[in-house]
Amino acid sequence: MGRLKDKLVSNQLVITAEITPPKGAGIKKLVKHANLLKPLVDALNITDCQRALVKMSSLAACRILLDNGIEPVFQLTCRDRNKIAIQADIMGAGALGIPNLLCLTGDPVKVGDCPDAKPVFELESTKLLQLAKRLQTGVDDAGHKLNAAPKLFLGSAINPTLSGNSNQISRMMKKMEAGASFFQTQANYDLEDFYRFSVEAKKLNTKLLAGILILHSYESAQYIHDNIPGIHIPLSVLEQFKQSANPIQTGIDLAVESMVQLKPVVDGFHVMSIRQEELILQVLETYHGKTKP
Repeated sequence: MGRLKDKLVSNQLVITAEITPPKGAGIKKLVKHANLLKPLVDALNITDCQRALVKMSSLAACRILLDNGIEPVFQLTCRDRNKIAIQADIMGAGALGIPNLLCLTGDPVKVGDCPDAKPVFELESTKLLQLAKRLQTGVDDAGHKLNAAPKLFLGSAINPTLSGNSNQISRMMKKMEAGASFFQTQANYDLEDFYRFSVEAKKLNTKLLAGILILHSYESAQYIHDNIPGIHIPLSVLEQFKQSANPIQTGIDLAVESMVQLKPVVDGFHVMSIRQEELILQVLETYHGKTKP
């Protein structure tokens, strides 16, 4: 088992963070950021052309992390691959020793930097989990036997809200049945809603890592509020950034306070940034400083 699975199974608090692969074949910045975060995290997610932006293969970047002694979480989306390619990548991840797989549907191509690309979406995240689970039994989607089954700790994402007509808890249940053993959530800036969701999710006997997306400016907060599906930023938070003389520090403080408040009802945290990966380091250092025994 990998460190992420070991700690979750033994009910220890887990911290993961997210790194975007480079646009190109150079790996210096990737390795630099990963090594800075290494002492503070249990695993690092490598995004899979997030927001449909062309980046280095997540699979390749995960192997680079392993080569540097860092446990990766391989993010795999359905947007760019049919079932043949998906199975090939999952088997490849198993062969490379990648221990964790996060199954995602993926962002639509129209939001990215190659909007004329042809989307695939033969599967979505729940069916991807089912396929990954099947491969781990030693057979492929067509029932053909594998010479060795990939061994991966399967997870998925969830929108952590109970507000409105949310069906997120039932979605979690379906994903658990499909094979998910842990969840990394999206962000939710309504902490009362986030807390209530986490309490309900924990009743499902799964592992929940609360998503902490660090805001760094009023403009970034407004953009997320207006353009990212499933994320609503309360007016009070937007005003806080609008009035702040130091919005970066405001974002760090908000992220850390969210972690402190949610800690009693989650199994850990998944910390993300918006092209500002150095802020992840600052948030984690501040959090660890606040929560030292």
